[in-house]
Amino acid sequence: MSDDVTWQCLISEPEGSIRLPVGQDAEFEKWAKQAAREHLGADAPRGELRALSSVLARVSATADLGDPTFAYAYVIDAAKALTAVYEVHDYDGDGYRSVERLPDLLEAVLPTSPERRSVTEANLPVGPGVRVQELHSVETGLLFRKKTMMETVTYAVLPPQVGNILVLRMSWTNPVFGEALLELAQTLAESLELVEVKEG
Repeated sequence: MSDDVTWQCLISEPEGSIRLPVGQDAEFEKWAKQAAREHLGADAPRGELRALSSVLARVSATADLGDPTFAYAYVIDAAKALTAVYEVHDYDGDGYRSVERLPDLLEAVLPTSPERRSVTEANLPVGPGVRVQELHSVETGLLFRKKTMMETVTYAVLPPQVGNILVLRMSWTNPVFGEALLELAQTLAESLELVEVKEG
C-alpha cells in the first residue's frame, strides 16, 4: 500500500444528529443558537430553543477539549433538550496494533474511573476491535454540583488500510434511553468506513 494515500473516515448521520464545530475555533454559544433554530425550527417555543442551545454549546465545548476528528450531538428529546454525544478519534497505533492491547490504549487516551466496565471483542466492517461499555459517576451543574451517572460505549478498531486506530465513543446521562442508544451506537460503529480521497 502506498504511504501517500489519503484516507477519510466516514460515519452515518442518523436523523437527530447535529455535527459539532470541533477544531474550528467556533464561538460555541453563537453557533449553538443557530443550530438549535435549524433543528427545532424558528417557530419553536423560546424555552425549548434556549434549552437546546445551552446544551449544544456545552457539549460542543466539552467535545472540543478532547480534540476528536469529528463529533455529533444526537438529540433524543428536543422538547426536553436531552442529547447524547458521539465522537470519532484517530490515534497513533504504535504499541497498540493488536485487539488485546486496545483496552490499554483506551485507558491511556480516555482516562476514566468507571464504576462498572465490560470489554468484549467486536468485529466491524471497518476492522477488528473491542467494545467497552462503562458506567461513570460524574459531576454536573454550574452553581449546584451534583453526581450524575453517565454511560459510555466505546469501540476501538484496527482498520487494515492504515496504521492508526479508530475510536468511536458515545455517551449519555439519561438511563431511560440506554438500550436504544446502545443499539444506535452499534449501528454507528458498523457504519464507520475509510474511503480513499481521490486527488483532483
